[in-house]
Amino acid sequence: MKTLLVGVGAAGNKAVYEAVNCQLFKDQDTIIINSTSKDFPKDYKGNKIILSPNDTGCGKERSAAKEYVKLAIKAGKLNIENISNYDTIIICTSVEGGTGSGSTPIIAQYFKQVANKNVHVVAFTGFEEDVRGLANTVEFFQELDKDIVVQTISNASFLEKANNNKFKAEELADKEMCTRIRVFTGMDFIESEQNIDDTDINKVSNTTGYMTVEYKQLRKPLEEQEDFNKVIKNMIYNSHSIKSNNPGAIRTGVILNISPESVDAIDYSFTDIYETYGKPYENFLQKQWDGKKEYIAFIISGMNMPLDEVKGIYERYKEASEKVNKEVDKFNKEMNSLSLNEEDEMFNMLKSQEKGMSTTDFLSQFDD
Repeated sequence: MKTLLVGVGAAGNKAVYEAVNCQLFKDQDTIIINSTSKDFPKDYKGNKIILSPNDTGCGKERSAAKEYVKLAIKAGKLNIENISNYDTIIICTSVEGGTGSGSTPIIAQYFKQVANKNVHVVAFTGFEEDVRGLANTVEFFQELDKDIVVQTISNASFLEKANNNKFKAEELADKEMCTRIRVFTGMDFIESEQNIDDTDINKVSNTTGYMTVEYKQLRKPLEEQEDFNKVIKNMIYNSHSIKSNNPGAIRTGVILNISPESVDAIDYSFTDIYETYGKPYENFLQKQWDGKKEYIAFIISGMNMPLDEVKGIYERYKEASEKVNKEVDKFNKEMNSLSLNEEDEMFNMLKSQEKGMSTTDFLSQFDD
């Protein structure tokens, strides 16, 4: 799967930079897009696009980002050279900021409808620190095209591991994105007795709708099926995706990179996966052993979007919005209504700004 990685907005730019640094992508297979060059990582050597005509940024204003990206498309800035060489375009972005949240739905739709590519959006949900961020999140999900693949990674879900350091949490979220991409693009697949081939991985990874990708490295070989099912339950419970309460998965892919010692402990019914995400139309299995570290991963695609979670964000937005002071400042209006006593003018002794009588007028007083 030949893939182009695109980062939109400051958070998306950082995620692309992390993917390049961990050698997941080469510079020439990535693009960072922003409304200001100030947020571009300094050492990044890949392709850069500035949406704003004046390199000014958006200040969290989605409406500004939407206008900028429309101008950029008209100017041909998104007519990316050699884009026909790619099968899939992955766009990573934050949902709370201005540039990423505002322009990503349009960029995704442009790549899908004009470039005719498979489009994935990896959306980093934020820390819900202010009303603007909550509003941007709701509007972002409202505007996403239904014919793309959408994943979410919750920055907030990494706070405990990051000791409440938000910058560290964002870094962990970027690493999570890189791990997911390795899985759903089949980067680490090897020839084995049970394979997910190129057609299979394209089907499961490019099924439009909501997707989650889960990965767990094993500390030791599995001994019993109960051990395997505990791992699966742990992966589901500790997912960094926001949850869809009515998932209805269409396709699933299970990847088992396990040693011969663990083979007999696998529960191939995958009951916990199906009970959580729904019985899929198709399931694909990759069972291999690369001689390195054992891991289990699975891809769940074609799910319904996480409606209840987004509605919850909307309710939190409304609650937070009601607490913001929206009263018009009455100071000037009230002050203008206060008048001083006119007779107090007699006490004003400084009249340097007033003009004196002209000489002609002064002398006219003495005319006969």
